Amino acid sequence: MELKEKIGFYKVCFDSMQAGILVFNDFGEIVIANTPISIYFEYSTYELQNLKVCTLFKDCSVFKNFQQNPEKKKFKSLVELTGVKKSGAKLIVEASFGKISYEGNNYFKLLLTDITRRKKKEIKIQSLNVQLEEEVKLRNIELESVVQKLRKSLSKEKELNFLKTKFIALASHEFKTPLAAILSSTELMAKYSDLDNVEKRNEHLKKIKSMISHLNHMLDDLLTLENIEAGEINLSLSNFKLSDLIKNISANTKPFLKKKQQLIFENEQDCEIYHDNKIITIILKNLIYNAIKYSNEKETIKVCVLTNKRNIYFTIEDHGIGIPISEQNLIFNRFFRAKNALYYPGTGIGLNIVKGYVQNLNGTISFESVENKGTIFKVQLPKMNNNHG
Repeated sequence: MELKEKIGFYKVCFDSMQAGILVFNDFGEIVIANTPISIYFEYSTYELQNLKVCTLFKDCSVFKNFQQNPEKKKFKSLVELTGVKKSGAKLIVEASFGKISYEGNNYFKLLLTDITRRKKKEIKIQSLNVQLEEEVKLRNIELESVVQKLRKSLSKEKELNFLKTKFIALASHEFKTPLAAILSSTELMAKYSDLDNVEKRNEHLKKIKSMISHLNHMLDDLLTLENIEAGEINLSLSNFKLSDLIKNISANTKPFLKKKQQLIFENEQDCEIYHDNKIITIILKNLIYNAIKYSNEKETIKVCVLTNKRNIYFTIEDHGIGIPISEQNLIFNRFFRAKNALYYPGTGIGLNIVKGYVQNLNGTISFESVENKGTIFKVQLPKMNNNHG
C-alpha cells in the first residue's frame, strides 16, 4: 500500500509538469509519457505506451544518433524537432536529451516544450523583417534617385549661376561699347551743330541709329533666349514671298558690312511660303551677322536659298576665321565663344538661339569649318501646312 501510494504520488507529480516527459528504451519503444506529451501529440496515455518514439517525430535519425552518441556536444543543449500529431498536423518542440540507467538497462529521456506558437511568431517576425528590408531597399533606391535629382538640380543651378555671371560680364562689355559710341557721337553732333556742319552731323546720326539698332538686336536676343529656355515659342504663321524676306535681310545687314565686303544671295526664289517670317529672319540674320563679323575686309559672304515641296534650305558661306576643330562640338552652347573669336564683339548666344529655333521648327542645322579658311552653315526647315490656304 505504501509503494502504491508512492507510485501514485510520483505519477501526480510527473503528470502535473508543464513540460512533456518521454522515456524510451534501446528499441525506441516508449516506456513513459506524461500527460503533456499526450496533449501535445493528441494520443491517449495507453496509445503512447504502444508506440515507438519515431512515430511522434518527422526525423528519426536524431534519436538513433543520440542513442549511439549521447555525449555528443549537440545533445548538451536544446534541440529543435518537428513532431507529428495523431491527426497528422505538425508541431515544433524544443527537446532536452538525457540518458538514465535502471536495473542494468539504458533508457533515454526527452524533456519537450511545445514552441509551435513561438515559432509561428518568429516566422511572422522574420517575414516582416524581410518585408521591412525590401521596403528599406526600395526606399533607399527612391532616396538615391531623389539625391541624384537634387545633385543634377544643384549642378544645373551652379551652371546657370556661372552662365549668368559670364553673361553679365559679356553683356556689360557689349552694352558699354555702343553706349560709349552713342555718347561720343551725340557730343560731336552738338559740336558740329554749332559749326553748322550738316554732313558730319548726319554721319554721326547714322552711327547713333546703327548703335541703337545693335543694342535692340542684343536685347531681342536676350528675350528670345529666355523664351526658348521657357519653351514659350509661339509661331506666327503667314504667307510671304521669300524674295521679300531676303530683300529685308539684305537691307538690314548691309550697314554692318566691312570695307569692300560683299553679301551675295544666290538662287533667289520668288515663291510664296507659309511660315513664321520673324523666326526665319532671326535665324538668317544671326548667321549672316556672324559671317560678316568673322570675315575680313574685301571678303564675300554667300547666302543660298532653295526650296522644294517639303523643305526650305539655307546655306551661309564665308571665308573668315573659321572654328577651331577642338571647339566645334561646343559652338552651339550658350555664351560659348571660340578662342579665336574672343577679340570680336559678341555675347555667345546667337548660335544657341538659332539652334533653339531650328529645333523648335523640327528642322536641322549643321556646319563645316576649317580654321582660318572659313565656315559653311546649312539649315533645313520643313514647310508648314496652310490648312486655310
